[in-house]
Amino acid sequence: MTSNIKFPNVMCTQHPDSVSKYISTQEEIIEAIEAITKYDCDEYMPDYEGKTTPYHQNVQIVSKIIEETGLIPGKDVFITPRAPSAAHENRFRQLMVMMSVAEANYNAYEYSDFQAISELVHPMTSTFEEIVEAQQHMIDVSKLAKKEFNFEMEPPRIIPLIEDVPGLLNAKNIISNTILGCQNQLNDTFERYRIFIGKSDSALTFGHVASTLSCKYAISSLHELEAGIDTKIGIIFGGGALPFRGHVTLKNADSFFEEYRGIDTITLQSGIRYDHKKGDAENFVKHAKNKLSRSPDEFSDDEKEELINIIAIFGARYNRAIQSISPVVNSISDFLPQQRDRLTRGGKTGYSRDAPDVTQISGFCRSDIKQELESSMPVRNLNLPRAIKFTGAFYSIGLPPEIIGTGCAIADVRDKMGENVCERLLTKYFPTLQSDFKFAFDYLNMSAASKFLSKDFMNCVSQDVDILREIFDLDNECDPSYEILLEMVPAGVLLANSSSIDMDKDLLQLIQSTFFKMGKIRKSLG
Repeated sequence: MTSNIKFPNVMCTQHPDSVSKYISTQEEIIEAIEAITKYDCDEYMPDYEGKTTPYHQNVQIVSKIIEETGLIPGKDVFITPRAPSAAHENRFRQLMVMMSVAEANYNAYEYSDFQAISELVHPMTSTFEEIVEAQQHMIDVSKLAKKEFNFEMEPPRIIPLIEDVPGLLNAKNIISNTILGCQNQLNDTFERYRIFIGKSDSALTFGHVASTLSCKYAISSLHELEAGIDTKIGIIFGGGALPFRGHVTLKNADSFFEEYRGIDTITLQSGIRYDHKKGDAENFVKHAKNKLSRSPDEFSDDEKEELINIIAIFGARYNRAIQSISPVVNSISDFLPQQRDRLTRGGKTGYSRDAPDVTQISGFCRSDIKQELESSMPVRNLNLPRAIKFTGAFYSIGLPPEIIGTGCAIADVRDKMGENVCERLLTKYFPTLQSDFKFAFDYLNMSAASKFLSKDFMNCVSQDVDILREIFDLDNECDPSYEILLEMVPAGVLLANSSSIDMDKDLLQLIQSTFFKMGKIRKSLG
């Protein structure tokens, strides 16, 4: 029944990860048209999560597509907004986005019989109840549209975006309950249902390796779920250009599509479109359309148990390290450019990340590994910057965050779980890890990083680096041009940054120019 169902292949997004281009909310309307006509994407995501995106953007994009391309939204191309989370931002903003979807659909019906927007993305999903609640609000908005405008639309379905490690490891249960709950609400059966998994924020809170393994675990478990139900599940993978955020680039395309087998849709974020060589984004899209929807990796019950313990080991190493340096990364990130119109961090209308709840993981871990994971967690929220600026900040001081805790965690896996498990980690569970570190080591400069980070922390990182060089036979050194720029960054000024400091404008411009040039070399802000 579901075998012929097709999902969009490439979703163009509004992520602010391009270093070379600031894009205003008005320019995003043009960007949506370019996504379709220039890059050949078949989906565009207007983004309201943590952004000041105007509510009328949905109707503007839908109208422009109809007027300028002749394509029919909802049939030829898909518009899939990301709404704010009611729990992490506020309910009002979420409802306003839902109303804007109703307006866009109302206007589109003047031109075609297709509903322009049929799905919304719900960020930071951790429970199925959040999706069921959001779906009910979308139903209520649809009823209001019918009452006020005599306009009837199918309530757009809510796509859960799972972007933390505990949620990814529990994705099968979350989505199973979500499908059942939403089918009951809508009094309908689903032939298709989509889920969005996020690489960036799971890396932010658990580190690069744990994040990758959790995404792969989720992909495999969702295919298991699909095999037992009458619903075709479409998996969207959200990733950026740098390895920490997914390593979604043309150069790494073969490795990427081999690593994340089983996904249906990949995001095309700003960095690859605006910072990479002309034609790279278009060629990546062509490559994606040939490589997507292959059979996923399959894991036995014993391998799943191994994976969860490995993820816990990497998460523990990473979290112990990151707590001591969170003030540094916050200070540095404030100097990086704001490439989209975003809400301020924190506050009732702002945006922040919570520390992960690891109880869903630790209960499945071996007792000694469970204890280490739970003791590594921060006692309070660290209020870290968003993943893009977090990643960019570490690259800008010469320490790619992929490295943090990773070498020592590999050694921990070997010591605690044995040589065979460590071998499976490097050859089956994450076979392209070497290519990630070959990239990262081009931007590693321990001397530069030591100006910003404590001696104890750098001693730990030095162990990571030594282990990684030995395991992966890495002999590459920091890019010479990048190294010169790192030497120009004034550590004392950046670490002293606060709102009370009236920084010399010339010095500020020098710092921002230096960060800009480094971003251009690595071809992404973060």
